[in-house]
Amino acid sequence: MPAPPTIYIVCSDRGRNGKTFLARVLTDHLLIEERDPFCFDLSAPEGALRAYFPGRTALIDMSDEKSRGKLFELLLARAGRDYVIDVPSPHLARFCEAAGEISLHEAARAKGFRLCVLFIVDRDPASLKTAVALEEMLQPDLLAPAVNRFVGTSLPDGVPGPVIIIDKIEGELRVLITQRRFSLRSFLLGDEASVPARLRAPLKNVLHGVIDGLRNIEPAMSLQSLHEADL
Repeated sequence: MPAPPTIYIVCSDRGRNGKTFLARVLTDHLLIEERDPFCFDLSAPEGALRAYFPGRTALIDMSDEKSRGKLFELLLARAGRDYVIDVPSPHLARFCEAAGEISLHEAARAKGFRLCVLFIVDRDPASLKTAVALEEMLQPDLLAPAVNRFVGTSLPDGVPGPVIIIDKIEGELRVLITQRRFSLRSFLLGDEASVPARLRAPLKNVLHGVIDGLRNIEPAMSLQSLHEADL
């Protein structure tokens, strides 16, 4: 039986810590799993995520009330598929306020969606506090913390549930994967021709580390659903 459609909210309270990279790997992972996700990029006018998925991404201007309304209108009007929402740190508070106004967690569940937040916990302890507050505010089925080893984290060891690890991405590898024409999905599917031999193993380590964490999300949400059903 296929898993229910899920709304993934990829966010952090800090910038430049790999959030859009995480959203990108998540989208490619869902595509490989034949889940056909659609993305909402809230970084207008830059369109960081849309640059990699132009045909399946809507660019949303969170400073515009009409555009914000379009986000939730499109999201809830098209049930039955997964969605990935890339929320830049400057717009996180505004997004949460707008989500609260429509009771997103209730509206999503009424349409058959599950709600999953992927939050990159930065090295400042305040980032961990934001993650906790965000979970209380959005009431997702699961909040999965993510750690970027390049920037560091305040997430303590041994937290329960899935944790997504982004290994260090530096130098040539960083330059390679940020090229708009470079496809992580093609590389994951075995097309390594566009990657220099010396970079293939490091890139595999980074991607497989992230995907291992992503693969633990579905079982964790299923267990949570079973637990709620027993209550």
